[in-house]
Formats: sequence, structure tokens, C-alpha cells
Amino acid sequence: MALFRAYKKSAKPKPVLADNMSCTAELCPNHPDLLLLRDAAADERNAIAFYLEASRSSCLPRLFLDVAEDEMHHYVEIMREVSRLDPVQAQMFGEEELDILLMTRPLFKPKTKSDIRKEAESADSQVIPPGRKEMPTVMLATKALTDELQATNKYQRYMETAEDPSVQRLFCHLMNEEKEHIAEFTAALFELTHEPLPPEDES
Repeated sequence: MALFRAYKKSAKPKPVLADNMSCTAELCPNHPDLLLLRDAAADERNAIAFYLEASRSSCLPRLFLDVAEDEMHHYVEIMREVSRLDPVQAQMFGEEELDILLMTRPLFKPKTKSDIRKEAESADSQVIPPGRKEMPTVMLATKALTDELQATNKYQRYMETAEDPSVQRLFCHLMNEEKEHIAEFTAALFELTHEPLPPEDES
């Protein structure tokens, strides 16, 4: 199960950044657009969870699934920008095998003729909603992920405001710790909600 996998991975030693930086020389990405992107990502995950739940609880499941699909694409697009501006988050995504969220990787593998034929035979929406038993876990993992995105933003703001270098280093360290959680909860949700989706047809 996804959350068990995420929990199991969290028990491993904390990753060391590429340059073997110590805590005192930790990389602290603080591009101001990261604050906006993480807020947007949190909003997208809340919307996805809501629309998946609504598809199971309403008489308009296809409408809610179609909108959920759009939001799933938005989340990938936003987090790819996050990984471009934040090498720490990019490394955490890589360690969770979330290569789709890295700007250095192609958005999706080229489709084969068989893939195209299967998609043409499928329904309009490609979203497969989680089962009723999984939805409470989706809601909990969504709450956890959005809280981690917001906590990362808070620590970045604190780091930028703090005057004492020791306090700045502490907030940098806490901010980067939260990024591992963002990657773990994203991986768990992707497994539960069958994401990421193939790209939308631009035609």
C-alpha cells in the first residue's frame, strides 16, 4: 500500500545533498516564486481530493472526474516548476522516483500505436477514482501534503526574515526536511489516485 511504502522509505537515513553539504552549509533555495508555486500546488491537491470524493458521492461523476483530471495535470506542471527552482526538492522527487516532476526529464514517454489505440477506446476522462475504502486515505494524505507545502513556505519566509545566522540555518534545515515529506506524500497519492496521467491532447 502507498502509505506503507512512504512510511517504509521515511525510516531510511535522511538523504545527503549532492555536494555532501553539512547542515551548516545546507543549500537553502529561496526564490520568491517558490512560495507562490507551493501555495498553488496545495490548492490543486485539495481540489483533486474534493473532486474525486465528489465523483463518488454525486450523480455527476463524469463532470467531477473530468475536472479532477485537469487539476492533476496542473499539479504536475506546478511541481515541475518547483523542481526547476529548488534543487533540494528536485533531489527528493528523484529519490522517490517521481521523475515526471523533474524538469530535466521528458514530461511523458512517447506513445506507441498500441497506447494511442487503447486511449481512443477508453472513456473521455482518464481518471480512475480510488475505491471507497481508499478515499479516507486519499483525504488524509492530501491534508498531510498540503500542510507540508504550507510548512515549507512558512520556514522559507522565516528564514528570509531571521537576522541571526544560526536561526537562518535552523529554518533552512527545517524547510529542507519538509521537502522530503512533500515527495513521500506525493508518491503515496500518485499510487492511490493512479497519477500522473498521460498528457492532454493539445489538438
